[in-house]
Amino acid sequence: ANMFILTKLLKTVADSKPLLIASGLTEALSVGVMIRRSGYLQSTFGGGNPPDLWFGIPEEKLYNYLDVIGDGGRETYRKINSWDFFPYMPAYMIFYGALLLIQCRSAQASDISWLFLIAMVCDIIETGTFNSAANQFPEHISSTIVRLASIANELKWVSFGFGAIGLVGLFVHNSLKNAKAHQQ
Repeated sequence: ANMFILTKLLKTVADSKPLLIASGLTEALSVGVMIRRSGYLQSTFGGGNPPDLWFGIPEEKLYNYLDVIGDGGRETYRKINSWDFFPYMPAYMIFYGALLLIQCRSAQASDISWLFLIAMVCDIIETGTFNSAANQFPEHISSTIVRLASIANELKWVSFGFGAIGLVGLFVHNSLKNAKAHQQ
């Protein structure tokens, strides 16, 4: 039932210019805040990119990162995760999913907008796990859970990447098709 609600949401946004614009503005604002907060985390506490930006998360590297950034960095990281859960994740899923749905419809192609939904679900698993690891540090959470979060992280990037490639590819295809139609 939840999958149906989310696909209906994407269709509603795709069918409404004001909602599409609002979701785009929300996504732009969310990205701006995430970049700013991640920059603050890195410049103030070191450690490089937070684990959410890695591809695959070795357990040892995760705990080393949480150690390097210290208490203040872990607190800042948890605040970033709060923003990540909302509005960032729903914003990218809705905006990019609706854009991809529009391009799929225009190309009369199969709907692959669900790729951004998969990315968001994997992002929730990943971020929730890393947030829990930051909360419990220096205690370690289950190695199996960290491994599952690492797999979710990789699936997030792969599904987001395929979604982005699909979006750009279909946009180019549709633009060329429309340009050709106008020439005739």
